[in-house]
Amino acid sequence: MSSPISRLPVEILEKIVLDTPSAVLPLLLTSKHFYLSLGYRYNNHLYARIFRLSFDHSAPARRLGDINAPGLSVQLRANYDALKCIRRANIRAHNVLQTFWTSFSMLMENDGKNRCQLDAAGLPDFVDRFVRERLYENCVDGWPAENEINALAVWLLWLTTTERAFTCLPSSSHPTSPPDRLRAETPTQRAHMTRLILPYVLMPVRYAAYLAPHVHYTLPLPRNLPHLPHSFLTVHGPYPQYRNGFSRIMPLYHVNSVQLAVPMASVAAKLIYFAHREVFPIGVPPHLPRTRHHAIQLGLTMVGPTQEDVQELNEHKIAKFVSHTTWEWWSEIKDYDKLRPAALSKLAPSARWDDDWNRLADCNSVFTPVSLKRMHYTPGLLTGLWQGRMLHPDDSLYANILQTPQMPTSFNEQSMGLTAAPVFMRLREYHCMDVEPNQPATSGGIQNAWFHSSARFQEVTHGLAITCQERTSFYDEYVVGGPDLHDESKCRGCEYRGTSEMIFREDDVRYLGVLDEVLADEGIEDVEDDEDEGMDDDPSDGDAEMASGDGNELVITRKCDGILDTVLVGETDLRHGQAWHNYKFYGRVREWDGLIALIRVPSHPVGGTALGVWIFTGYVVGGQNFVGNWRTTTHPGEPVTFESAFAMSKRE
Repeated sequence: MSSPISRLPVEILEKIVLDTPSAVLPLLLTSKHFYLSLGYRYNNHLYARIFRLSFDHSAPARRLGDINAPGLSVQLRANYDALKCIRRANIRAHNVLQTFWTSFSMLMENDGKNRCQLDAAGLPDFVDRFVRERLYENCVDGWPAENEINALAVWLLWLTTTERAFTCLPSSSHPTSPPDRLRAETPTQRAHMTRLILPYVLMPVRYAAYLAPHVHYTLPLPRNLPHLPHSFLTVHGPYPQYRNGFSRIMPLYHVNSVQLAVPMASVAAKLIYFAHREVFPIGVPPHLPRTRHHAIQLGLTMVGPTQEDVQELNEHKIAKFVSHTTWEWWSEIKDYDKLRPAALSKLAPSARWDDDWNRLADCNSVFTPVSLKRMHYTPGLLTGLWQGRMLHPDDSLYANILQTPQMPTSFNEQSMGLTAAPVFMRLREYHCMDVEPNQPATSGGIQNAWFHSSARFQEVTHGLAITCQERTSFYDEYVVGGPDLHDESKCRGCEYRGTSEMIFREDDVRYLGVLDEVLADEGIEDVEDDEDEGMDDDPSDGDAEMASGDGNELVITRKCDGILDTVLVGETDLRHGQAWHNYKFYGRVREWDGLIALIRVPSHPVGGTALGVWIFTGYVVGGQNFVGNWRTTTHPGEPVTFESAFAMSKRE
């Protein structure tokens, strides 16, 4: 005769498990009836509900579409396996690499719950130990390797870096994170971490800074190129680096076709470096004038900082940390219950990482077809005032390192003669919209931020005119929160499709591959543009939503935004120019991956030639940090030129 408890409805048993998840294992071991009712293989619905209660799910729904119960239950097991590995604190366990991938994915999807779970398991200390003890395993000529596990470790180190304490929940069942991890480090620990990551920061000749070399503007490249792109062979390896195939297929949420590029260690390393250097403020030289007014009273009218200018540098962080949020993040949004799920999801904290995740999901190869492409740069990201620092190694010392394959045992900031300089810029964003008779400005090489060498810029009311080779292209000013520049009734792309909805299917990849072969057989070529040649641009895509199609195929649905090209123009504010020199900026966004190239030129050419022309190239990371490398234009013909790191953050 069966026990009365075995006759309980499944709904009651599920309620017990949902209220006390730790009870599931004892119940499964109690009887076959419980096992068949609550087992992982037989009740995906239950484990999907546990996932939603324990982990964040707005980001996967936004990026991969509606995830079904089997997908959530599979990911639940993957997340729990990662948490188990972290709790065991064995940095040499066989599954550390998979644990790092899962943890990285969880932090890219974090709205509050994921970070709390990882911190409670001990991820910050786990990854800190890994970097300090294992980062230089399998090193090459003394330099740390750029492999999956190192790249993920450096990224996890940045994503878990904190400056102050935070609380996940008012309940004691979810512990708070350790307070002020950076300041808690001893000077010796801080110096040790800086030395460990410094090669990733200062050696772009060894470690890729971009998903595809910045020499390309029009991407992806056609597969029928007469000559494949090539790199120059240096003592440190090929430069620039092509990362084709440096990726991993991740079966996220039972979607087996998600191929993610390995994140670039150099990007996270720069943020870690600058964060460590900002722990203590810059000393204010007492001999400087107190304010600009005081300087003028003293007769000091030349460019130079005051004490007030130096204090301003200390008041604003250039490496902003990942912001923390509560377990129930939506509760902080006014009238959240009146918003539709899709609209609420766009306000989730994880939405700021959508561009970064989309880059890794789409930009695995310079030949990646466009059918799975999502947004890689959110319009308006760079509009406003930015503050940062750029690192300057000593010219001769840096040149010597470029010719030395072996990493010197004394490789550090002092041996490189490293100094830093502030950077200020206020940018405006302009879009070339897909309406008659608009065409994007002719493209050129990276030496002119992908503009033709003859390009001339003129800002007009609510717009920008770019004249190049006797042709003028018009761009509309984009204002965050302003009117939508996209007019479906006039957009050529919308007129061609008959709708603003754009749908691409995963299977299109195979069709595009067949099409490439057909075009190659017919002798049709579409090669990368040279320095001063034109280009054909495809319309940039708008916000993407993905849904599962028939079977396991992914279907991407997004609305057209009508953007053909994004251009940035700006300058240094007057007060910052009085302290650090006046500059003008102009640049472009590479649509393929959201890479940004900006040219900085002195505002007054006469007398400003000594300041030089600088190229800043990088990505906006997490929606708030602009990170990359600067380079000079002194030796444009050399394959490897003088360059180093910079980081900026948006102030207003």
